[in-house]
Amino acid sequence: MNRTIRARIHETAVKRVTRIYAATLADIFAETLQNSRRADATRVRISVSASTVRPDETAAATGDTPLTVTIADDGAGIADPAVLLSFGENGWDDALVRREDAAGFGFASLARRNCTVSSRSRSPDGEMVPGWRVALEPAHFLGEADAEVHAHDEAPYPYGTAISFEATEAIAAIRNAAENAARHFPLPVVFEDRTKDESASPEELPRRAFLDGAIHAEPWQGLVFGVFQGRHDGYRDPDLNFFGLTLTVGLPKVETVHGATWSVLADVDDCPDLELVLPARKEAVENAFLKDMRDAARLAIYRTMAADPAPRPAFEDWTRAREAGIEIAPPPAVLRPWRPSVADCNDWREPGKLAEAGRDALVMACDPEPPEAQALWRAAERDGFAPRLFEADRRLEGYSWYDGIDRTAAITILAAAGDEWTDIDDWPHPERARPGAAQLPSRPATIRIELTVSQAAGPHRTHALPADVAFAGEAWSGLDDALPLVAQDSALQPYELAALLRAGFFSPSDDVEADSWETQKDRFDEDALHLATRLLLSDDEACRQSITEAVRRELMWFVPGDRAVDIRIRRPDVTVILADPESAAGGA
Repeated sequence: MNRTIRARIHETAVKRVTRIYAATLADIFAETLQNSRRADATRVRISVSASTVRPDETAAATGDTPLTVTIADDGAGIADPAVLLSFGENGWDDALVRREDAAGFGFASLARRNCTVSSRSRSPDGEMVPGWRVALEPAHFLGEADAEVHAHDEAPYPYGTAISFEATEAIAAIRNAAENAARHFPLPVVFEDRTKDESASPEELPRRAFLDGAIHAEPWQGLVFGVFQGRHDGYRDPDLNFFGLTLTVGLPKVETVHGATWSVLADVDDCPDLELVLPARKEAVENAFLKDMRDAARLAIYRTMAADPAPRPAFEDWTRAREAGIEIAPPPAVLRPWRPSVADCNDWREPGKLAEAGRDALVMACDPEPPEAQALWRAAERDGFAPRLFEADRRLEGYSWYDGIDRTAAITILAAAGDEWTDIDDWPHPERARPGAAQLPSRPATIRIELTVSQAAGPHRTHALPADVAFAGEAWSGLDDALPLVAQDSALQPYELAALLRAGFFSPSDDVEADSWETQKDRFDEDALHLATRLLLSDDEACRQSITEAVRRELMWFVPGDRAVDIRIRRPDVTVILADPESAAGGA
């Protein structure tokens, strides 16, 4: 059996019209202001006053006192009030519908609130047209009741439309929503707060061009692109302005090498090919035009970068620009000096200043863990090799000067007790002296760090650095699992080793039950110094220093400034001798 079918809107869809919009102030202001603009208004007035109707049950239950918000314009007015409840139909001319894809659903943003509409249409011959007024409730929007339209002599004069609705939001929230709607709106918007004073003066809300601050602007198929350098924005901030309604369409950003990020915004002028998801227009339809739009926006950025004296493009962007016939200057042969990573993720440091990568430069293509990195950095500084090490930057791969730099592909750390070298991961692990006590590995005679270097032209080579300290065991472990290996002839001092241990192993806990960062660091430093002193000096010296630090931290504030205190401890007894002031002075 052959048959045909055709799209239609079932009458039950009207029963869901109150769910098309969330009925927020943002929705209402955005849709109402758009209708005012399309009606050729020259300005919009938003006034707030105390409500003259009895609060509804919800407001009464919450204790909120409703306010009346009125949005009035001097536009062409509404000739047929039936269009208000005819969803999908509007009174706009065909040209405007084509340009803006006007859907005829915007008034439904008021469906969940009681509202009143008063309008007087503009007559083509200049004659005065009678005004009308209609009060609407959710039942009218749902098609459950007929709405009565009455003649209204106080309708906007000589023409225009006024819409009033109830709001339980605070006056500050209403003003904030109005300011957001007016910020990039093309017409002036006046705000009047009459909640306390009916004679309050109107105030024009601040407006700003959406592309304000752009360093370059260019038109494209009914849009205007504005290009920005170093613009600070948040995640999914709006990048398209549809006559005051802003939304995010995912326009590209271009990150440079060691420079600012370039971004682009788009302002709609007359772009019928742009399709927004109806009715709220809060996102764009993913189609071929949107893809072309993003590509065109990227090229606008490239053209702007080409005029910049120091654009520093990544190789990928430099290549894409050249393919589009846009010549951007490549970045100079400078890199950031390599610095060792630390275990504390809260340790934020300024990146090193850019430096010229000379012929003997070496890019750290591998990423050593903090303990390994700290040992390498100490060895490189002692050997004078550190200035040759630079951070890797994959964004530069493809530029001949960068591809020509040798790279460190791997790091191997070896230790020897005699003539036989052993990977430090295979160095003998000592038994714990007692539960909870840090391990003290035997000290090797010699340590060296071997860098496997990948050369742009030629086979791999090995560069050996003499070292006096390395760390065996697992990275990102606690201090009890740290295995510092210090060469027997090293002049490393306990406080230096403690600093290396903190950089390589201190990773504070952010658990809610953990102590503060400062407290965790102080305890780690004390334990690290104790471990370093045991390893480099003796257990007795480590014990003495630990007791001294504990007394200084916990007891010093008890001691009078003009008296000496002698403390003798022999478990379980503690003896304290407090000298008199004269003895203390004499002893000095």
